[in-house]
Amino acid sequence: KDKVEDRLIEEAKEHMRTYRIPDIKGVVDVALPKDKQTEESAKKVAADIASLVESLFRIWGTTDVEHKSEEKIRGWLAKKSGSEPTKATVNMLYRWFKQFRRLTLLERKTRGRNSKKDADPEKLSDERAMYEPTKAFVSFISECVKAHTKAGDQAKRLILPFDKTDTCPVDSEHDWRVDVALRCDSSKQGNYYNPIAEYPAVSNLDGLDMRPDLENTLAYIELKYSQKELDNAYAQLCRYSQELYMAQHDRRFIWGMVICGSIAQACVFGPNCAVSSPTMDFASIPGRRQLVQLFTYMSFCRKRDLGYDPTISYDNALRCLKIKACSTNGIDETFYSREVIHCAQRMFGRHTRCFKATSIKPLPPQNDKSGTESYEPMDCDTIIKDAWVEATENAMEDSRDEVELIRTITVGLDGVDTVRDMYPKLSDKCSSGRVHFKAPESGNWYEDTFKTVLGESVWNQLSAAVEKKTNNGLALRVHKRVFTHGIGAPIKFVESIPELIVVAADVMRCHSEIVDKCKILHRDLSMGNMLVQRDSSGVAHGMLIDFDHAISTDARDGDPHAERSGTMQFMSCRNLENSQLHPSPLDDWESMLYILCWA
Repeated sequence: KDKVEDRLIEEAKEHMRTYRIPDIKGVVDVALPKDKQTEESAKKVAADIASLVESLFRIWGTTDVEHKSEEKIRGWLAKKSGSEPTKATVNMLYRWFKQFRRLTLLERKTRGRNSKKDADPEKLSDERAMYEPTKAFVSFISECVKAHTKAGDQAKRLILPFDKTDTCPVDSEHDWRVDVALRCDSSKQGNYYNPIAEYPAVSNLDGLDMRPDLENTLAYIELKYSQKELDNAYAQLCRYSQELYMAQHDRRFIWGMVICGSIAQACVFGPNCAVSSPTMDFASIPGRRQLVQLFTYMSFCRKRDLGYDPTISYDNALRCLKIKACSTNGIDETFYSREVIHCAQRMFGRHTRCFKATSIKPLPPQNDKSGTESYEPMDCDTIIKDAWVEATENAMEDSRDEVELIRTITVGLDGVDTVRDMYPKLSDKCSSGRVHFKAPESGNWYEDTFKTVLGESVWNQLSAAVEKKTNNGLALRVHKRVFTHGIGAPIKFVESIPELIVVAADVMRCHSEIVDKCKILHRDLSMGNMLVQRDSSGVAHGMLIDFDHAISTDARDGDPHAERSGTMQFMSCRNLENSQLHPSPLDDWESMLYILCWA
């Protein structure tokens, strides 16, 4: 077990060395609301809170609160925040202020200035001393956002820390201990978003007595005492955040933060890379202002700017996922799923998720006499594949679009009965293709790409930084959703070696017909892209799926291997060696030999 943990840590470190792009300005603004009115409200509230923080630093940083009358402090806070705080709120604000002010003292201590006067070495000797101050800072901002919401500026949620720190999430399969986990809570009953479960609104923002859970965690904050530990902090943050991708099927990207000493950096983990902000220093006014802005913007923005997919939601009454076919034709067909075939298992890349679904709305679960829930079986006839794939910005120029390739295969193999059920066919109930979101403020549709996630300015900086680091341009990843017919089971469900050979033979028969009649080469044969089907008599047959990496065999222009494709264990020698030779059907045949050996 320890060896596995060590391997995962090393893998996370390598990921950060390869995929983290530092010092990208504007990362905080990724959370800025996109409609003008809400943007202005968020900026105004953030400016007021930042001003309040600096005023507290001046007043409470030099004079003990007990030397001020309670009425004076309450009146002053009421003027600053727009609402009259109670005595308990004044005490709470002061307690939180004292906690997060300790983070600014770390900078002085680590630099050797006024260490005896300003910091207690006993209390600031390791990262555990930073947990409560960090929670205090986030909670302080939430209390201020809540006060402004009562005064008329409508935040959509509060960003709060889970009560337990340095703990393992309750539903994690690992023993990883996260430092601080953040969640969404309501600023107004009924006006907030949580991806799966809904916590009630709370008036005591000290936090609830609970550990974080993967399904409801918004982001993690990884803490280190020294700035020298920045790389280790990012490696741990990467490792923990990867588990959120696996647990939350509606996540498009994930926010994260590292705090080392008194400096903080925000990070967006996307399909291309991890984009991290310049340093924000708790010991400086601009640094504190940016941190206030980030958590305030998160309270006001739409859920898609927090990284969630608004077209996927969990229906608590039906106990199932609701997935929309989000095209621009105004027809939003809804599908229902209780079975996730494949979840996003990697930190970077396609983030492929597959769902077994139906367009028929299921009945709610029923309780028997013992209180146990029972479900009517769902007649699933559709596979939904949701992924972030490399593509051209102009959809008309996307020669490797999986939807068009499947259409070509369906037409080319029409009438070839020997492989009739051995490849996927597009659903006729909805449109497959690029995922589009409709902006409520303008009514315009826009494509969901990593470029639109980050915004033009951040994307341009990122592209320049990636090109400088790798000497290659930054590939655009586009969010696509494909709806197909043809239900099968993973290859692990074959019952014998002869069945495995039959399935493999069917897959390669289909592969050969696609090459001969459709001029399309698959290029990614693996155990995950072969399914086993059974007919009414229980006889096994094979099915070839996943044409994300497929190309036309007639395509001879450009770089023959612009992107190495395939699963490492099953790659051909030509592919592994990055050969300049063009891919051929023999590469896929070689992959099949490795699959049979592996299985």
